[in-house]
Amino acid sequence: MPKARRRSAHSGERFEDMALPDELIGVLADQGLERAFEIQSAILPDALAGRDVLARAETGSGKTLAFTLAMASRFRGRKMHRKRPLGVVLVPTRELAVQVVDTIHPFARAVGMKAQLVAGGMNIEKQADAINRGVGIVVATPGRLIDLAERGALQLDLVESTVVDEADHMADLGFLPDVRDILAAIPMGTQKMLFSATLDGQVEEIVDSFLVDPVSHETTPVTAAVTTMDHHVLAIEPSAKRSVTAQLGAREGRTLMFTRTQLGAERVAQELLEVGVRAAALHGNKQQGLRINVLAGFREGAYPVLVATDVAARGLHIDDVTMVVHVDPSDDLKEYVHRSGRTARAGATGVVVTLALPHQVAKTRSIVAGASVEATWADVASAEEPALEQLGGQAPAGTPAEDPAQVKYKGAPRKLDIQRTGGADARRAEERRANEERRASWEEEPETESPRGGGRGGRGGRAAGGRAAGGRTAVGRGGSAGGAGSRTRGVRGDAGAEEPRQGGPRSGGGRTVGGRRGQRTAEAAGRDAQDRGRGRGGAGRDGAGERGGQAGGRGGKGGAGGAAGGKGGKGGKGGPGKGGARGSSGAPSRSPRRGGGR
Repeated sequence: MPKARRRSAHSGERFEDMALPDELIGVLADQGLERAFEIQSAILPDALAGRDVLARAETGSGKTLAFTLAMASRFRGRKMHRKRPLGVVLVPTRELAVQVVDTIHPFARAVGMKAQLVAGGMNIEKQADAINRGVGIVVATPGRLIDLAERGALQLDLVESTVVDEADHMADLGFLPDVRDILAAIPMGTQKMLFSATLDGQVEEIVDSFLVDPVSHETTPVTAAVTTMDHHVLAIEPSAKRSVTAQLGAREGRTLMFTRTQLGAERVAQELLEVGVRAAALHGNKQQGLRINVLAGFREGAYPVLVATDVAARGLHIDDVTMVVHVDPSDDLKEYVHRSGRTARAGATGVVVTLALPHQVAKTRSIVAGASVEATWADVASAEEPALEQLGGQAPAGTPAEDPAQVKYKGAPRKLDIQRTGGADARRAEERRANEERRASWEEEPETESPRGGGRGGRGGRAAGGRAAGGRTAVGRGGSAGGAGSRTRGVRGDAGAEEPRQGGPRSGGGRTVGGRRGQRTAEAAGRDAQDRGRGRGGAGRDGAGERGGQAGGRGGKGGAGGAAGGKGGKGGKGGPGKGGARGSSGAPSRSPRRGGGR
């Protein structure tokens, strides 16, 4: 941990009394900013002097402006080099990257510099081209920055100042290994500034490895960030949740609602639209351009309700959010603090409401107690309860509203395909629910060995596997028709198709394997398994029309005997399958993905 440590004890100084260039003072004045927040007064003297800084501050404290002013002052009038930025800012999410670069732009322009956004979900060629022309500061998610560096489009040898923002959230998302790789490529001894709500675990390792004699600044503890808000918990009946959410959405003012899942965000937004409340959903599964457009519309006040997953819980600053609603209660204290921190920012007031179903009451009570706040509790059985009226809730119009996500707002990308916004489509919703059930059954069911009685297919040969539960076909390796305890799997085959290594619903399951012509056999086996009742053993035929043999496995109810192709009977060898048809159920893949918002 840092060798030097001190607690910030600064009152709001005037910016004009600080050692800032006149150009930056002018931009601050244009934005109506005269006095620095506590964290800005604390950090700026050390940051301007080029020292390493370690800062812990609550959300909404103004730390983005602090490092922006420091970097713009240090790089004022400097030459910009092709592919070699002078400053790098690392952030965990694309939304936060957009917000940070928007904050930096006016100050960078004032001192003759350029800032460039580098994040996943956007055109990497355009980003590489901009960096090739020369930029002063790069604001990036870790994964995309590494992509550009590996392509030779970005070099870090001239970087003089590096900022790691929301380091604890980086750790939560698994991005710190990428951050470590980036810091290792930046010259040692150059300025590093790290901002985090907590300074322990992996964050502490980063500090020890890359920061040199840092000055530590700490403002109010993280839990105190929620003490300036009014907290309410509504213990609601399941039947009343939809109407209660609609009444809160129809209130006067700007409201930010949080759900646990992407599907939940789409569903709640669609339900609000159906009763006349203009709302849009924001989550990680949206096209990046649409996410930027949705945020731009909400920021400019084009619609009053944004329904989001936790992608909007960290670092995002949206003016005049007067209420945060936890439609799905937070899972832990940290999540509750950061979600709630989207309101009551920069000294403003705000209201936080949690909707707790009967089975969620005990956990919600524990989280609220851990946040050291006094929440007002109320039992709500219907939308007519007085507690809703006290919170400003009112009955929605009742007539469907226009979807605000279908409108292009100022600040959105020039090329924006708003037709890709599908909303909460019933068919897609049903598919996602089915996929979640498949994933849950795969994660919960222990993998077992097949009984010895199971018939075997070709040794090491490639075969086509059919999923008994859904009729999916895919190319698989090593075809064996297992007994009652084996699981259905598929992996990459000759045609390059890949079946996610996921198990379907429990069916007692053996593998369905093919003979010499894998694709046709797999398709036949998949149809056969489906026709015979999702799990019964079936006969497979090889591509040459020869007689197929039946593999071992249980027939009857819930059995999952596979259909094995090939010349022989129960022990016959199966030949290599040439290809397989990918199924259409959309089961999620478990393949690891390097983070950083690529």
